[in-house]
Amino acid sequence: MIKKVVDKRLIVFWVYALVCCENTLSIETMKSPLPQEAYQKNAHIYKILANSKRLEVLNILKKGETSVEDLLEVTGMSKANLSQHLALLRHNGLVQTRKSGLNVSYRIVDPRIVEPCKILHGLRGRHLVV
Repeated sequence: MIKKVVDKRLIVFWVYALVCCENTLSIETMKSPLPQEAYQKNAHIYKILANSKRLEVLNILKKGETSVEDLLEVTGMSKANLSQHLALLRHNGLVQTRKSGLNVSYRIVDPRIVEPCKILHGLRGRHLVV
């Protein structure tokens, strides 16, 4: 039922757009919102984010700086596995570290990085995506 409503709304939108705004939808006037380089760089980051464990770590770090020991306890990952994920996130600029003696803590560079995860979770709850 929901799928049919969404499909009908999309059809109505596109018909309206084609009828009322046909000049703005011509291929000659359309431009890509971002330069191609931005899409390539974003795709690289999306590949990094396409791992459930890394998404879990980032969502934990969204709440605040967290020690490696706490991340190990919360995620249940092995130290070697967590270390590999954190190194990849750090190498690509998604997290930063702070050392305090022998302890290392991580923080996310910008909590908005994980917003798509929350958005998709909400859409799944409304049965709009698989």
